[in-house]
Amino acid sequence: MGSVASRWLVPAVVVITGAAVAAGMVGRTVYSRPAEAAGSPAVPSSSVVGPLPGSAEVRLSPDSFTHPDRTAVQRVLQAYFDSINARDFSAWRSVVSARRVSTQREETWTAAYESTKDGGMVVQRIESDVLGRRLRVLISFVSTQDVEKAPPALPEECIRWRVVYVMRWEGGALKVDDAPESRTPQMEKC
Repeated sequence: MGSVASRWLVPAVVVITGAAVAAGMVGRTVYSRPAEAAGSPAVPSSSVVGPLPGSAEVRLSPDSFTHPDRTAVQRVLQAYFDSINARDFSAWRSVVSARRVSTQREETWTAAYESTKDGGMVVQRIESDVLGRRLRVLISFVSTQDVEKAPPALPEECIRWRVVYVMRWEGGALKVDDAPESRTPQMEKC
C-alpha cells in the first residue's frame, strides 16, 4: 500500500508546485502595475508627423511606459522641454540638478536657446541604476534653430536627436543631471 501512495506523491507535488508558480506570476503582473502616466504609449518611432519640430508633448514609447518611474520622468522632461521652448531659465533651473545649475550661467543658456524649438519628444527607454539612485533615459526629439545656434558638428536648421539624459533624485524630486552619458548624443539632419 505504501508504494501506491509514493507513486502519486511526486506527480502531486509537481502539479501543486506548477500551480503555485503560475499563481505567483499572475499576481506579480497584476500587483506590479505602476501608476498611470499621461496619455498612452507612442509608437516607437523617430519620425515626426506634420510640421517640424512636431508636438511639444513628451510621449512614452511602449517600452518606457512599463517603467515604474515613468510618470515622474514624463513630468520632469515635459517641464524641461517647455522651459527651453519658452526660454524660461528659472523654469529650467527648477528641473535640473544643483550640479547642472552651478555650471550654467543664465546669459549663456539664454543665448544658446534663443532660437531653439524642440518637439516630437519620445522617451524610448528608462533604465534604473539603483546603486547610483539615478535613471538613464533615452529620448528622441527634433530641434529647429538658427544655423549659427546649431551644434558646430552639425550646423543645420533641423536636427533629429537621440540623447541619454541622466536623472537623479535630489531633495525628493527627480532632476535632469549632468553626466558623461549625456555628452555624446546622436544627431542627424532632418
